[in-house]
Amino acid sequence: MRTGAEALCQALEAAGVRHAFGLPGTQDVDLHAALRSSGITFVNTTHELAASFMSGAYFRASGRLAPIFAIAGPGFTHVLTGLAEAAQDSAATLLVVGAPQPGPRPFQFQALDQAAMAGPVVKAVIRLDDARLVERETRRAVALALEGEPGPVMLQWTQAALADPALPSGDEPVEPGPVQAAGPGFEAAVRDAAALLGAAQRPVVMAGQGAMGAATSVAALAERLGAAVVTTTSGRGLLPEDHPLSMAFELARGGLEGLDALVDAADAVLVVGCKLGATSTGDFRLSLPPARLVRVDASREVLDAGYPAAVPVLSRAEPFLPALLRRLGPAPPPPGAGWRPEQLASWRQRLAQGATGRLPEVAVRGLEPPTPQALFAALRRALPRHGVVVTDSGQHQELTRRWLDVLSPGGLLVPSDFQSMGFGLPAAIGAALAAPGRPVVAVIGDGAFSMTAMELLTAVRLRLQLVVVVLADGSLNRIRLQQLAAHGRSHGVELLNPDFAAFAEAVGADHELVEGDAEAVFRRALQRPGVTLLEVRLGDSVAVHRSRARGLVRRLPGIPLARRMARWAFGGRARTGRLEGACAPSGDLKPVGPARS
Repeated sequence: MRTGAEALCQALEAAGVRHAFGLPGTQDVDLHAALRSSGITFVNTTHELAASFMSGAYFRASGRLAPIFAIAGPGFTHVLTGLAEAAQDSAATLLVVGAPQPGPRPFQFQALDQAAMAGPVVKAVIRLDDARLVERETRRAVALALEGEPGPVMLQWTQAALADPALPSGDEPVEPGPVQAAGPGFEAAVRDAAALLGAAQRPVVMAGQGAMGAATSVAALAERLGAAVVTTTSGRGLLPEDHPLSMAFELARGGLEGLDALVDAADAVLVVGCKLGATSTGDFRLSLPPARLVRVDASREVLDAGYPAAVPVLSRAEPFLPALLRRLGPAPPPPGAGWRPEQLASWRQRLAQGATGRLPEVAVRGLEPPTPQALFAALRRALPRHGVVVTDSGQHQELTRRWLDVLSPGGLLVPSDFQSMGFGLPAAIGAALAAPGRPVVAVIGDGAFSMTAMELLTAVRLRLQLVVVVLADGSLNRIRLQQLAAHGRSHGVELLNPDFAAFAEAVGADHELVEGDAEAVFRRALQRPGVTLLEVRLGDSVAVHRSRARGLVRRLPGIPLARRMARWAFGGRARTGRLEGACAPSGDLKPVGPARS
């Protein structure tokens, strides 16, 4: 007779679970005994927060579920931020957590209302009280996490449910059927969508993360229609950004006005696998014409929110796009349909312009030219097309999104709609485990790195081949640049970085400074076995100094010093080019001029 803990692990294994993340505790000894006997690899992390980020990224990199195992109390609360990130980023995950133990008196140990705390960020809370129902309820939890818009589910276990005898395998009550791929009226929706899109002469396809499992069909449909393709940040690489139909657009690169103009010029728009949230629509300023819009999503809630469509389709992308292609037929677009090559090139150029409100870019020390564009161009040349770049939250993410072309599905993984700091390194570990055939590079700011840096120990212990690039400027630089632009001074953003070479040596990783031939440095790191920590040193560019001067001028109107600073910032020496390439370390009182070694 198997125990409830064994039934839980067997149900997860039968659902295709290969990895799980977390930290064991005194309450889940029975569960880890069952895990040890299963085919699931348990990854012991240094922190439950990191485990939750690993789990969400694992799903986004592979489409497979990797649960989080946590105990009640701090284990549970540490995971909450990762659950919120997963919920916002449409990532399926399963939190397997101990329920607080009831008692006859108040003030029981670790007594929290878990359901009330996690309720807003999970799709469901399922409680395991009866060992005989553990396998059925575990299967139901997995199905809920995956169906519709993917997201987190919390599975609470009690000690009795884990320790008591479970029903023999195959004797459990049957739960509802498998995850629905397509909603009612599917064939009629395919017909209506084909009629609208097939007649279009200027079609646009906007694809998001929900279409990642249908990347081949996205490319085939775009070529069949001659459509211009735009993706959300999470969907980048669905169509390689060097493909002639790709607009290679996102809001970190160009202005919303260009995208609005493209959509306005289109006579049909297909939005697939994209919930059209605030981050992908410029806080909902994007205009999408209902009469010319086809929306495809696996979530009824998504279809009913925000952007009405002439043809709403409740379906996953995987069955819908092949059905649409079959309906359209294999022939190329009829004469006059689709964009002409010169039109596509013109729109691609237009979409890359017009971004407003950008913070000034920093300088990259040790490179020539000392620009982020040069840094990411070197990374792109060194990284194979199928490589994955993972970022954290911060200025480094904006620079990555702006300057790195994504050439394969899932080639860029960022904390999209919740923007959690500390995400980058754990997420890269999750992606590396989920997709072992793809090289993974984490690009992280030094502030974000400091939040989960000890997960380098996890990566080393797992013997992963992983490249971690830390952009080091000694501050929370995105916030600092905002403060300088507004006030000319910064506050509360300074960091004390470790000696990165010594840190890497201490945890068993290699270290190298990115300078000189950056492409060669990246290539060495990608070919080196094990974990490599690459350090990129940043400083203030001329643009940063000018932004600081403008901020001071705004705060010191009418003061002679301010007038002199204004002349310096907007003319005089700055106009002569004497400061071109100036690169001082970050900090408000550092001299302008060439960086000293």
